[in-house]
Amino acid sequence: MKLILVQILSVFIVIIVFLPAKGQSQQMLKGVIFEEGTRTRVAGASVHNQRTGYTNSTNNFGLFDILAQEGDTLHISLDGYLDKQIEVSNLKDLIVYLRASSTRLKEVKITGQSRLQGLREAQADFKAKGIFNNGKPSIGMLSPLGGSPLTYLYETFSQDGKRARRLGAFIARESDYTEVASRFNKEKIKLLVPIKDEDLEEFKSAYWPKNEDIRKWGDYDLHHYIKKSFEEFKKTKGYI
Repeated sequence: MKLILVQILSVFIVIIVFLPAKGQSQQMLKGVIFEEGTRTRVAGASVHNQRTGYTNSTNNFGLFDILAQEGDTLHISLDGYLDKQIEVSNLKDLIVYLRASSTRLKEVKITGQSRLQGLREAQADFKAKGIFNNGKPSIGMLSPLGGSPLTYLYETFSQDGKRARRLGAFIARESDYTEVASRFNKEKIKLLVPIKDEDLEEFKSAYWPKNEDIRKWGDYDLHHYIKKSFEEFKKTKGYI
């Protein structure tokens, strides 16, 4: 009788000891990472399991997989985004949202805006030469009553006036370019479509959006345009 009790007790102890271990077994956890507030998938993000020390990265479609168990902590990071830590409460597929840092939101505009600032400072210098309307004075300035005919003639026909007009036209083109480039850039394109690095400039040149379209498009419209354009582009490049 004692032998039977000992055997039963032994089985009970084994169950107590090994059941939790089974519950803590590692499995392949899968997930996807989006940019917060959008449906943009984040490629190249580092996913680090702090318990195991193992790190994996998201692919071009924002997908990742990593060995994990319940209770693990995943540290997710990528330049241009705020780091995020997630505790694994279960092993179901994860959906993670990363918030873009203020640096990332501004960096794509910095170069273009700095260039424009310099051009506008040069434009302001023309005022010291008597060019107050960027070389495009109003026809009303010809009126002898309250107008300024001499200023009109000087701005319209002088060499300084011509240079001011050329500079103004150049600034307008640069402003339009910067506005489009701040949203239609290689970082955004690579996050949305699996394009090869060597094809990026050709793709941008072929599908450069109009400035008026960029102004009226929301993120969804822009993302749809990039994906649709890439479907056309890859047919010409032999993408599989």
